[in-house]
Amino acid sequence: MALGRLSEEDARISRTSTDAVVHVKRRHHWLGKARRRIVFVAATLPMWMTVRSCVRFVGWFVPSLGRLLARLVPVAVPGMSRGAGMLRVEDGKGRRTDGNALSGEEAVDSDDVPTVAVIGGGIAGCGAAWSLRRSGFRVTLFEARAEISGNARTFDWDFGGGRTVKSCCSVTAWPPLFYKNYTCLLNELGIETVHQPLSWFLNSKVPGAVGTLWAADPIPYDGSLRTVLRKDFEVYERVVRFSDRVCNLFTFRWAPWRRNDTPSMYDAHTNLGLLNPLNVIPLYSLFRLMGGSELWWQVVFTPHYTASFLVDELRPFPAVFGPLIEAQIPLLPNKDNTQSFASPRSDRDCNITTCQTWKDAGNGIREVFHKLTKEIDLRENTRILNVEVLPNGKKRIHDEYDNVMDVDRVVFACPANAVGNIHKRAGWLANTIFSTLVYADDHHPDSGHMHAVIHSDGSVIDERFRDDCLKRASNIVEITEKSDGSINIENQYNFGVQTPGPGVYDLSLDRKPVMLISHALGEGKSIDKKLIVGTANHARAHPLYSGWNVMAMLSLRLVQGKDGIYYCSNWTTPGNCHDMSFLSGLVCAHAIGAKYPFEEDGEAKKDFHRLRDLMGI
Repeated sequence: MALGRLSEEDARISRTSTDAVVHVKRRHHWLGKARRRIVFVAATLPMWMTVRSCVRFVGWFVPSLGRLLARLVPVAVPGMSRGAGMLRVEDGKGRRTDGNALSGEEAVDSDDVPTVAVIGGGIAGCGAAWSLRRSGFRVTLFEARAEISGNARTFDWDFGGGRTVKSCCSVTAWPPLFYKNYTCLLNELGIETVHQPLSWFLNSKVPGAVGTLWAADPIPYDGSLRTVLRKDFEVYERVVRFSDRVCNLFTFRWAPWRRNDTPSMYDAHTNLGLLNPLNVIPLYSLFRLMGGSELWWQVVFTPHYTASFLVDELRPFPAVFGPLIEAQIPLLPNKDNTQSFASPRSDRDCNITTCQTWKDAGNGIREVFHKLTKEIDLRENTRILNVEVLPNGKKRIHDEYDNVMDVDRVVFACPANAVGNIHKRAGWLANTIFSTLVYADDHHPDSGHMHAVIHSDGSVIDERFRDDCLKRASNIVEITEKSDGSINIENQYNFGVQTPGPGVYDLSLDRKPVMLISHALGEGKSIDKKLIVGTANHARAHPLYSGWNVMAMLSLRLVQGKDGIYYCSNWTTPGNCHDMSFLSGLVCAHAIGAKYPFEEDGEAKKDFHRLRDLMGI
């Protein structure tokens, strides 16, 4: 309902006081305050971890005394704090895992099955709900959007003749070597997968770095950025090698008992790995210190990995992650992670060999979420307004439709800011942690990779490379210098290549539509509105992998389980990927009382325990 019309002057003031620049300035003002508090929390973290261990040790001998001591400390003590005791379902009755009946304050009627509310329908929330339900808990899953799936959304493409193909937006592929638990899940659910032929193409038009790069091709062809910026590639290779050796030292990968361990994304921050200085030293700083140029970072590294992580501020990236991303999505291709070959698409085709995707593309991912929530009380299109802790220990859930539900445990699987808005009495410590998290849109709320256009307009690709890219490039990245001197990174996801079936990848260009998802178009470019399939927004979807976020993630253990409330999502892990988010859900479910579902897979279980250690529960 229109109440009035602003004058031109008031409209101008409104625009200038609420634009992206003002938003970023205000957000970073509050971030500065939160960071000063989180430094204090992180500095006292070793002390509180020691206190928690002592309380748990006492509780092991005298449970009642341990629970009494846990009440006296201001941080959560797993298994001891009010509401943090593990539950289990036994003969239809709620019981503690130690076999004793639940006390009144733990709020479970011994004649009823324990109840859990999961807030957030991404892979973390669905994973937690699935794990709890298969262990016998009664679970209700709330999702604010019209359908579950979190960032992994799907879109339909019209192939003509009544045939449509569903492709996936955001999450398209994963390396099974590193995504061990997610791979186990797909096997458990019976979801078929296939190799994903990924190949990044970078086209730089920036003065001083004009050239192209097929990232999966190690050959420095004429005009390749590997030739134009040869020294920087050599420096980056030394940086990755140095980081790998330091990480191996601190994580004991050289030890005899670890010789058969497969690589893991989780062990960099576990045990003595926490003492590794490369956990907080940015990869960018190390690269620059060893003689790398700012130009290479802006023209090669950031565009390449922005296309993977949808985050265009990568300078905070900790150095420990360098070897891991090289093993998965390499800028330094080798025989272990890429292949070059002749194909019907090109005499010099190339792609990485580390990734898989759902065999039936978007239908595959929809099937994953359908099977995860098959026996769960699923409530989509339902926002939660408030979670309050009742005197008897129950958690009361208020939704936007004035419905109320009392449950025994709550799992938050939504963005950090949403948790702070819903859990209004979380306390100073929890709110400090929620406020510290930095997302991509804290830097670029209105530009960069926050907004996507799904379309079939191939004219956005440079005509010189258009046919070749549409045939075989999974990601097409164009880097240009804008009129104000800043660098623009335009990224095109080519789902004509990224969608494996039914029969999309192998079709010739004249038999399928152009299937592009565009971010940050360069100056002077536009998309034909008639060819637009849809749009997407990535606000609060991609937390940065930075020292500040790692600090907040490690501090989160101090509130996990307090009053029976747990937190899982991409921001509760050291990175931002499907496996980490899913596994964080399993960790929270296990802390409540669910059984770990993949006991038969030793390597997956190691990652489970590593993330438990990282999350402190």
